[in-house]
Amino acid sequence: MMRRIGDDFRLSASDLMRFKVCRHAITLDRRRLEGEALAPAADSAEAKLVQDQGDAHEAAYLARCRQAGRQVTEIEKDGLTLEESVASTVAAMEAGAEIIFQGAFLSGPWGGYSDFLERVERPSARWSWSYEVVDTKLKRSADPKHILQLALYSDLVAEIQGTAPAAAHLELGNGERFTVQLDLVSAYARRARGRLERFLVERPETRPEPVSFCTLCPWREHCAAEWDATDSLVLVANVNRSQRDKLAAAGVMTIVELAEREAPVPKLAPETLARLKVQARLQAARRRGGQAAFELRPHEAGRGFDLLPVADDGDLFYDIEGDPYYPGGLEYLHGVWYRDQGNWRFRTFWAHDRAAEGQAIDDLFGFFAGHLKAHPKAHIYHYANYEIAALKRLSMAHRIGEAVLDQLLRERRFVDLFKVVGGALIASEPGYSIKNLEAFYMAKREGDVATAGASVVVYEEWRERRGARRHALQRSRTLVNRCWRSARRTAAGTARPSLSRRSSAI
Repeated sequence: MMRRIGDDFRLSASDLMRFKVCRHAITLDRRRLEGEALAPAADSAEAKLVQDQGDAHEAAYLARCRQAGRQVTEIEKDGLTLEESVASTVAAMEAGAEIIFQGAFLSGPWGGYSDFLERVERPSARWSWSYEVVDTKLKRSADPKHILQLALYSDLVAEIQGTAPAAAHLELGNGERFTVQLDLVSAYARRARGRLERFLVERPETRPEPVSFCTLCPWREHCAAEWDATDSLVLVANVNRSQRDKLAAAGVMTIVELAEREAPVPKLAPETLARLKVQARLQAARRRGGQAAFELRPHEAGRGFDLLPVADDGDLFYDIEGDPYYPGGLEYLHGVWYRDQGNWRFRTFWAHDRAAEGQAIDDLFGFFAGHLKAHPKAHIYHYANYEIAALKRLSMAHRIGEAVLDQLLRERRFVDLFKVVGGALIASEPGYSIKNLEAFYMAKREGDVATAGASVVVYEEWRERRGARRHALQRSRTLVNRCWRSARRTAAGTARPSLSRRSSAI
C-alpha cells in the first residue's frame, strides 16, 4: 500500500496496478494515510499463499541464475532506507554487475524495488552496457497490469543509465519468458501513472465495486461491511455494473428499492427489470432472516429444466479440484458420485504431480467408458463449465482419452446443472455457485474447507508438509547409510576377521 512522506504520497508499481483494478481501494489508502480511522484487514490465507508462492518462484529463478554461473549482486533492504538502497543499486550498475537482485529506484513520487536487473551489452549514455528489467510472476501469461510495472521500472532505470531500455521481461509461472518491447507500451504506461497522480490531487468520489481483486484486497472487509450496511445493489445476484448504473440513475440504490420498484427504468429492458425485481424481493426477505426460497422462471423452450435428460440409475455426478499454484497448474482430484448395485459410492482419482495427473485422467476416462457401456442411457452431471474445459485441456496436454472425450461430447453425455438452475429458477441467495445453492439441500459447511479458495490453501499446505516429510525421510536414509558405511569400514579395518565377516553379513 502507498505511503505518505511529509505532505506527499510515495507511490509504487503495486499502487498503480491496484488503481487500474479498483480506484476505491486507492481512495481508502489515501483516507487512511490522512488520518481516518480505517483498519485494513489482515492478509487472508489465500493472499498469504499467493505471496509465498510468488516468493518461491522468485527464489527459484534466483537459484537458476546462480546455478548457471551468472554473477548476482543482491541489494540489501533490511535496515536501510529506500534512498540508501537506491545508492547501492546505482553503484552496482556502475560496477557492471551481471544480475542485480532487488534493485531500488526513486524518482519524484515513484519508488520501489524490481525483482531483477539484467545487464545487456547495449551501450547506455553512461556505460558501454545497460540494464533491462526482469520480473517474476506466477501467472502463465502476461497481464496488462504487469506491463505497467515493467514500464515504470524501465523508466526509472532509464533515468539512472541515461538511455531507455529496449525491452523488459517477465519470468512466468510456467517457466516461459515474456518480453515486451517498451516503445510500444511506455507512452500508455506514463499516461496511466499520470492518471493516478491526478486522481490523488483531484480526489474524485468513488464507491466500492466488486472486482476480481477483492478476495486479495486489504479493504475487502471494509467494502463488504459497507455493502451490507447500505443494502447495496452490489449484493443482488446476477446484476452487472451497467444494470446497477442504470438503476442508480433512476434513483434505485438498494435491494429493497429495487424489490419495490413499480416504474420502468430507462434503458433497462422490462424483462430484465422483472427478473431483477424478483431476485431482489427474494434476497430482501432472506436478509431479514427468512428461509432460503426460490421461484420458477417462466418456461422457455430449450432452457432450464428442458436441459435435463431422463434420469437413469447409472447417472454419474462429477467434480474436479485444481491447484493453480502448482507449477503450470495441477488438476489434483477428480471425484465421481454414483450408484453401484443400489448403493451410493464416491470414487476419487488423485494426482500429486504431472505424471500422476496423466494417469488420473487415463483412469477417469477408462472408468467413464466402462460405466457408460454398462449404463448406455446414463449421463455425467457437473456444475458450470470448469470440468469440461479442464478435461479438454488435460486430454490435449497428456494426449490421453481424446477419442473417449470426443465421443462423450458428441453423444451429449455431459449435463451442466448450472445452466439448468440458471434457466429454471430465481433463488434467494446472493449468488448461484454450488456453494450458494447448498442452502437448499444441506446444512451450512463447517470447518476449514468451506470455499474453493480454502481447498487450494489446504491442499498446498498438505503438499508442503508432504514435501518436508519426504525430504526429512531422505535425509534420515542418507544419514543412516553414511553411518552404516562408516561402521563397515571401521569394522573391516580394526575388528577380528570373524567379526568383520559377521558385519558384512549384517
